[in-house]
Amino acid sequence: MNEDPNVVKKVLDKSKSLYDQSRDTVGKIYRDAQINNHEDMIEVGDMGRELTTSLIDDINDAIKNFDLKGKPYYLMVHESKDLQMKRAIRRRILYFGYRPYPEDDTVVFWKNPKTQELRFCWALPHWSEMDNIIANPEHYSTEYVYQIKCWKQVDLSPFGFYYDEKEKWIPKRGWKDRKLEENVKKN
Repeated sequence: MNEDPNVVKKVLDKSKSLYDQSRDTVGKIYRDAQINNHEDMIEVGDMGRELTTSLIDDINDAIKNFDLKGKPYYLMVHESKDLQMKRAIRRRILYFGYRPYPEDDTVVFWKNPKTQELRFCWALPHWSEMDNIIANPEHYSTEYVYQIKCWKQVDLSPFGFYYDEKEKWIPKRGWKDRKLEENVKKN
């Protein structure tokens, strides 16, 4: 079997990202950090603050760098723990031209690039955290607890959907999510 010498074969390095071959995969970065870490723990400071700051940066970058040909779109942030990388938190940012189904572990925004209007749709925790939140409602906003209770009962009306016997849960036309307004500190 003779191979054509004019055909160029592209060899992929499995330790490199499929999206950008100049970067290592998350798994390789995580494994290298585990191998090179000679201590049991790494002190990282306030993880909640770091995750919140990086989440805001990631959302702002995602909004700035995406345009669905000027059409409004939904931006979903999905954070999860990885079963193989126990100390890693995976964050994915997904875009939709339609209203996505409300899933646990997601934060969703609606953006209109023409008017630069940004609206908050919902934030749902992981399903394993929901019962604890419902059991301690005094620590959370009333709306947040209400949405979690509705989600657990498969009532998607607070998320901008209505129930149709034939087609199940369908996005409501004309539904308006909560406007995000800029908070400006005055000195």
